[in-house]
Amino acid sequence: MKNVVIGTAGHIDHGKTALVKALTGIDTDRLPEEKARGITIDLGFAFMDIEGGLRVGIVDVPGHERFVKNMLAGATGIDIALLVIAADDGVMPQTVEHLEILELLGLRHGLIVLSKKDLVSEEWLELVKEDIKRLMKGTFLEGAPVKVVSATTGEGIPELKAALRELVLAYQEEAILGIFRLPVDRAFTIQGFGCVVTGTVASGEIQVGQEVEVLPVKELARIRGIEVHGKKVDSASKGQRAAINLSGVKTSEICRGFQLSLPKYLEPVKIIDCHLHYLASARRPLVNGERVRFHIATSEVMARVTLLDKEVLRPGEKALVQYRLEEPIVTERAEHYVIRSYSPCRTIGGGKVLRVYTRRLKRLKEEVLAPLRLLLGGSDQEVIEQAFLEARGYLLSQEEVSRLLNIHPSRVKEMVESLIDKGALIKVKEDSNTLPVHHHRLSALKTQVLQHIQEFHENNPIRKGMEEGTLRARLSKDTPVSLLSLALQELIREGLVQHTSDQRVSAAGFQVKLSDSDRKTIESIQNAFLKERFSPPTLEQILPKDPCEQERFKSLLFLLIEEGNLIEVEAGMYFHVEAVQELKNRVKKTIQERGSITVADLRDLVSTSRKYAVPLLEYFDKIRFTRREGDRRMLYSH
Repeated sequence: MKNVVIGTAGHIDHGKTALVKALTGIDTDRLPEEKARGITIDLGFAFMDIEGGLRVGIVDVPGHERFVKNMLAGATGIDIALLVIAADDGVMPQTVEHLEILELLGLRHGLIVLSKKDLVSEEWLELVKEDIKRLMKGTFLEGAPVKVVSATTGEGIPELKAALRELVLAYQEEAILGIFRLPVDRAFTIQGFGCVVTGTVASGEIQVGQEVEVLPVKELARIRGIEVHGKKVDSASKGQRAAINLSGVKTSEICRGFQLSLPKYLEPVKIIDCHLHYLASARRPLVNGERVRFHIATSEVMARVTLLDKEVLRPGEKALVQYRLEEPIVTERAEHYVIRSYSPCRTIGGGKVLRVYTRRLKRLKEEVLAPLRLLLGGSDQEVIEQAFLEARGYLLSQEEVSRLLNIHPSRVKEMVESLIDKGALIKVKEDSNTLPVHHHRLSALKTQVLQHIQEFHENNPIRKGMEEGTLRARLSKDTPVSLLSLALQELIREGLVQHTSDQRVSAAGFQVKLSDSDRKTIESIQNAFLKERFSPPTLEQILPKDPCEQERFKSLLFLLIEEGNLIEVEAGMYFHVEAVQELKNRVKKTIQERGSITVADLRDLVSTSRKYAVPLLEYFDKIRFTRREGDRRMLYSH
């Protein structure tokens, strides 16, 4: 069973609704106002059984210029277009506008219906056909069949059905790929069932009982029931018109323009990057910052258009643009959209979404435009490679790439493996996963690391090296620890960086160079800590009085710490390594003799104060020399 949706298009009062009724027996005008005025105001829905067991959905759209926004909401989900033109009127303004919309939405299949044949002569029909032929030139309907019918007499309806059957059978239906998405075109309440929404499934598949997210409000709901063409079913998939009964959400909380999708898959956005075809029929140039009506799926929101590659956009031209939306929408890359002028309201252009998760871009900058051009015309492999080049967090999972680019996971997997084979991507072990990084990003990170290490040496000439934690803090917060480790490993292997014994990093070949004065200062610092072995001085007590000498003095103190001559027992409290080793020996002997040691025992053992005894024992606990039980310490058993 093919999932195909047929949609009408055309000027008001050209017989679209009457044609649908003649084809299906269903009157799609459901509103009292539509019945009273005899015109279609909102979307209507029907289905048609075609010979051979095929059942297709039909969306009937309004033709009045005031209701083009409703037409757009219905046209988004159709696969085959029926452009209806009344024989007595011929081509009219909304005939042209609806054809432009179908082109902008990427329609590639359809036919033309010349309706109301019973009202004109054969000679007039031929004139109208010539008019239609000129209008269709260069469009997707050039060369399409023109079926002449009368919904009143039934003439031509069997031939139209046969032509539709051929189109449906020839239509190459896409596989049911992607994550479930349904743009809502109606929401209403059915007594005893609650909230029901309708729409055409844009991608993926959904089943009764599954949880969905209502976007852009991000409310969760559950599927209570599904109907397709009036029949209860267990699931609905891409290309089917479906009515979905939701629990956990009220009808008042959903309206046209909302979407259903799987939880936490799509994020509402207010900025998107796009390609724009500005229609030749537009009456004036489009200027940067102009306010427009932005239509995508079943949504209409106001937006400001930023021209990225042109100062001004003239009718018939194309451009790379960014839309800054006044309300959030949900969309994916490669989705078609349409824009209409703010006032007077008229269709002026449309195109494809290039990038969804974006930021405000600068205009007329080649470094901004080049990635967008690649997104517009690049191959899947080129587009996927660029995603890794632009990734904020360096590493991307294949699921994230699929979501960002709206490319099926199997295709992403194939392209990522190819890029790894070419050496463009490099595998990085991240927690329990292996994720790829682009080799240019890794190279750039290695350059940054070298620069930070060099700057550290310049600012700290008598420090042995830079702690990895300090290095991490100077890099982008998005830099994964695993990637930094890989960058350091490669730099060490390449002989550009070396590890110190205490896990600091320095430039290869770097050595601390001390003057005679430095050596004397180091000797005096060590003597100060050796003199009062177990009640050492504070930094303030030994710091030189001259402010000009203090920074150098601190650097030399840190050098002693780096080399292991001084040990920081707690923040700001230092002991000489000889004192700590002597104390460890005495503590070990005491515990072996007495079974344990207390703070008071340690204080008395080395004639110090509690101020030093407590941090010393806590330090011994930390390095697993002792372990605490209550107020006593025992030797840590390995």
